[in-house]
Amino acid sequence: MTKGKLSTLVKSQDWTMFGIVASIYLIWRIGTVGNWSKECWILLLLCLLGVRKDQIDVDWKRFFLIGIPLLGVFYYFYGTGNGFWWKIANWMFENNRHPWHWDSYMNAIPLNTGGWARWIATPFLDRAMVWVYNYGFVLSLWICIVRSFWTRSIKKMLSYALSGHMLQFPLILPFYNLILLHEVWYVNKQPDLLHRVFADENSLLVAVMNCFPSMHTSISFAMLLLALREKDRIFKTMMVTYCSAIIFSTLYLQIHWLIDVFAGMLFAYGTVKLTDLLLRLGSTHALPAKFKKFYKKRAVSTTGELSV
Repeated sequence: MTKGKLSTLVKSQDWTMFGIVASIYLIWRIGTVGNWSKECWILLLLCLLGVRKDQIDVDWKRFFLIGIPLLGVFYYFYGTGNGFWWKIANWMFENNRHPWHWDSYMNAIPLNTGGWARWIATPFLDRAMVWVYNYGFVLSLWICIVRSFWTRSIKKMLSYALSGHMLQFPLILPFYNLILLHEVWYVNKQPDLLHRVFADENSLLVAVMNCFPSMHTSISFAMLLLALREKDRIFKTMMVTYCSAIIFSTLYLQIHWLIDVFAGMLFAYGTVKLTDLLLRLGSTHALPAKFKKFYKKRAVSTTGELSV
């Protein structure tokens, strides 16, 4: 095949459609690795209903050249991140680098156990809160990243990712390495409402020792703050409701202390502001002008342009 024919063949392909198919497959893989339930997919679809209100005017093909690899990088770290996190938790447990032990102090503070959150406890609400808590640590972040992908905004994808696990993991480790605080139910010798099964006593202690600040709270609250910047009311309503439920579940299930939750919200606010600063400095001083011009260049013709 001559060079001219090859060029003609390449140009004749519907690369926008190929990009959309590849994107849907990658998102499906993300959900498969996370063992998403049908409720997770329904929540994601509801959050995508008004995505066109927040789409930016960028050609799909140009966006896919950057957006799909970036989403793939997030997917890779998502698949490997959980094991890496537990290696760190085990290392901290084995080396016992906790100069401050806060169990007794936290338990002595009135209302700090969050027991008041269970005054409306029912079997149905128990199951609902377990679902919210179990998926909330990553689902709240992935919903925002996937939605920002379909808005064709690299900046939003980076904003959600950095404000979530990418910055919060390294920034929160000093707290977890210095402060030993166990989960509420463990300190008060109550049943584990998550019904977790631990292989041995060491596994249990590793799982219940990192509480201050609450990272379930910090991840979900950071997503809530960023979601409020979007235009679509459906998305904002869904994320405020879902992220608030995640935060409430940490108290309802007797996992985190009330002060953990407040600290997590403050930590999230600081992470979001740090992300804003990093993206502003990066786009101003580090991003090549050619890249900006390439990414922002619109298509010559929008005939047949596909939208989500």
